[in-house]
Amino acid sequence: MVHAVTATVLSTLLAQAPAEARQNRAPQTDQTVPAARGTRLVIDNHSGEVVIHAWEKDAVRVQARHTSRARVNVRTGANVINVDAETERGPVGSVDYDINAPAWIAIKIEGQYDYVSVEGVQGEISVETVRGDVVLKNIGSAIAKTIEGAIEIDGARGKLTLSSVNEEIKVTGASGEVAAETTNGEITLMRMEAIAVEVATINGDVVYEGRLADRGHYSFTNHSGDIELTVPETSNATFNVRAYSGEFNTALPVKGPDSSQVRRGRRVSYTLGNGSAEVELESFSGDIKLRRPGAARTRRDQ
Repeated sequence: MVHAVTATVLSTLLAQAPAEARQNRAPQTDQTVPAARGTRLVIDNHSGEVVIHAWEKDAVRVQARHTSRARVNVRTGANVINVDAETERGPVGSVDYDINAPAWIAIKIEGQYDYVSVEGVQGEISVETVRGDVVLKNIGSAIAKTIEGAIEIDGARGKLTLSSVNEEIKVTGASGEVAAETTNGEITLMRMEAIAVEVATINGDVVYEGRLADRGHYSFTNHSGDIELTVPETSNATFNVRAYSGEFNTALPVKGPDSSQVRRGRRVSYTLGNGSAEVELESFSGDIKLRRPGAARTRRDQ
């Protein structure tokens, strides 16, 4: 048993070593170009990493680690800075970018096999990749699409449009509008201050924790999985509930018919406070639950 554990740890360290070595070695490309207000940053990277941090300078610094045969191009045009890589012949291979950019800049990132991380940028962000995770922190607005990758947002003030096919979406601390959809993955929204939310998934649970703004609009649709909302008892909301093959239960002091008398597939409304916010809850094969903050979760929920 000891030998098996030791072998596992050793294999993990060996797998991490090349990645750490790449990060520690000096970049093959290090170029800084000025960025006038209104400029967009466009990055095309087939595979590798794109890591962007905001800084106070009106300039874009591009550091990149890549093979010796690859050449990174940083081109400036009319209100745009384009970053890509090429070779005279053969594939480019993976390119790892470490970029500093102004907080105000708008960013567009496209690729096939990319890990993307952006922090502190308030301009609109657009990310589209096939396989790879997307992590955005302390941002404004964003559009993020991936097929085989998770999406994680931590702190957002603007509109979010998020889509993943086979991984989860997690949003923490958003205060604008949120639209999120997956095919096979959970959607988790925590510490939310959003004024509008639209969530849909086919296979995976949906979890929402946060406030419901007066006159806000919220929609949660799930095919195979539970929907769980944790909101303050002082919220003003009308919950329109429809469950086909699951149960509805609430720990909130809502006004409405007894859940045991509700026919499956029928839309039923429950009111909390003055009912100002509109909340649509629909599940085809899963339970719908309304919870108070701090309520203990069952083993199944955990």
